[in-house]
Amino acid sequence: MFQYFPKLLLALMLTSASIFSTGCVAILAGGAAAGGTAYVMGELKVDIEATPAQIRSAITGAGDELNLRSISGAGDEIEGEYTFRTAGDEKVTIRYEVKTDNFAELRIRVGTFGDRSKSVRINDAIQNRL
Repeated sequence: MFQYFPKLLLALMLTSASIFSTGCVAILAGGAAAGGTAYVMGELKVDIEATPAQIRSAITGAGDELNLRSISGAGDEIEGEYTFRTAGDEKVTIRYEVKTDNFAELRIRVGTFGDRSKSVRINDAIQNRL
């Protein structure tokens, strides 16, 4: 009986892992100047070190560089949200929330379910302007 215990334990662990995993994968990468980057549930989250004015300028400049059509955009010293459309008519939403004077969280979503590679490309264009 005890000879089956390791296999039973492994099967139990694998079953538990599959039950408790939600299907959303967070991919962490070192990266942004002040913190990290994570892609969670279709949204790229990036910690950035910049003032709100620098963030707003970088978002609009990146949109121009990537030929994104601006739909709406507004921001202040606390938070902001900008909406664009790609050439393929995908919605791009870029939000920021200021945590301290020179530190904010940036969130980028492309399309309804997210597109990691496009989000990363947009983030790179934003980062190049900061």
